[in-house]
Amino acid sequence: MSVAARRRTAPAASEKRRSTTVLVVAGSDLAAARVEAMLRGRSDLRVTVGGPAGLARHLDEHAPSVVVLALQAEATARALERLQDHEGALTVVVLASDPAAEWTARARRLGVRAVLREDATAEELDAAIIAAKAGLVVLHPDVLERSTPARTAERRDRAPALTPRELEILEMLAEGISNRAVAARLGISSQTVKFHVASILAKLGAASRTEAVTFGVRQGLIAL
Repeated sequence: MSVAARRRTAPAASEKRRSTTVLVVAGSDLAAARVEAMLRGRSDLRVTVGGPAGLARHLDEHAPSVVVLALQAEATARALERLQDHEGALTVVVLASDPAAEWTARARRLGVRAVLREDATAEELDAAIIAAKAGLVVLHPDVLERSTPARTAERRDRAPALTPRELEILEMLAEGISNRAVAARLGISSQTVKFHVASILAKLGAASRTEAVTFGVRQGLIAL
């Protein structure tokens, strides 16, 4: 291929890399239309809409990297279970009437990286998708306001200080998944996962993954 040809094709390839496929899973046509309208203005997003009943099919057909769930609490829990069976790594954004109730250890283990109110603005949803894709956690203020400062202080006094990534991996160890599966879910190498696991064991003084999980549960670092 000539230099000129490479220059002509480079922009298209770059545009393709920047594009993100977002699957919106909503419990009603109205909710689906609202979320879709908020995201359609983004030129770097390919947005598709589906219902919870056909979630597996939509995942196979569209291969999204971000899934936005706009469902009732019970439907959200069921959808997360179905997402867990998906082979590819997914970033999940949840829109909920009660954000604090949705931000659980289980939800984090199943890929939830952002929780907003169901009436979030287009700007808030846009920012959440960008941040979650970058590996950050995005939470509505209600989640933080319902935290328990006294309990947090008690844990800090008696428990080893794990990094956010180590806590995330410890939760996955509690789920019983392999290092390879952890690496796939987080988008990192298996060697990096091994490094984090070794650090977790050292900090907790544990001789095995099971012992580390047991210690983490007892100290309130994670919840099953």
